[in-house]
Amino acid sequence: MPELPEVETVVRGLRKRIVGWELSRVEVHQEKCLGGVKSALAGLLRKKKILAIDRRGKNIILCLSGGGTVFVHLGMSGRLRLLSGSAPREKHTHLVFSFLNREDQLRFIDPRRFGRVSWGGEEKGPWGFLSRLGPEALEISPAEFVARARARRREIKPLLLDQHFLAGVGNIYADESLHRAGIHPRRRSDSLSPRALFRLHRALQQVLKEAIAAGGTSVRSYVDSKGVAGGYQHSLRAYGREGSPCPACFAKIVREIVGGRSSFYCPRCQRRNSPRRKK
Repeated sequence: MPELPEVETVVRGLRKRIVGWELSRVEVHQEKCLGGVKSALAGLLRKKKILAIDRRGKNIILCLSGGGTVFVHLGMSGRLRLLSGSAPREKHTHLVFSFLNREDQLRFIDPRRFGRVSWGGEEKGPWGFLSRLGPEALEISPAEFVARARARRREIKPLLLDQHFLAGVGNIYADESLHRAGIHPRRRSDSLSPRALFRLHRALQQVLKEAIAAGGTSVRSYVDSKGVAGGYQHSLRAYGREGSPCPACFAKIVREIVGGRSSFYCPRCQRRNSPRRKK
């Protein structure tokens, strides 16, 4: 699933290209991906201009003239591709946005159909689900992160994945951050010292920034709006590396189900009952 770095990469790419463009036509080929508005979306968006493109957690936000907003969640395999109108349409192209006096089209492609495109009309303002998200992972301060984590009694890996606790983090970057911080994914958040949580906050933000700089992580189908794969998969230290040597100590990375998700960690650097010695 695309996480914060992948979504941020898509947002930055689209922001450079289509802000200011006016929608002339919207083709709906798969209504399942629409959040309750069905094919009426085509009429709602016609002649709307794209004023800004933002991100909240893993959500892409297209701010339109007249106060309307389109929310896009890429789900497990969704892609927003900016392509020439003459380019062949890929299988599983569910939505096509065409623009006035522009050759390029914005196409929403989603083989697994877990992605969603939702409409927030002029009268609705910010959608409720955005207000329920936790602080942005790249914006939360160290002190707030420590306080929020210590106030909860949950395993740290599932807590990082909880979008109400922190917005934007998924399986890949939770594993990478915990490995870099030397924290076992099953450690209870309220059992971690402030020093350990400060270390995790620093590791998390470092990993996210590095992944954005690399264009995201492509371990399956992710590509940006231009069709370019990310490069951070070549820098992964834990995620997806079961049986490979830990870059820090050369112990074998292990895989374990934590909170219903595959988790990859080093049993030596990330001891469950004996936190890494403080430096």
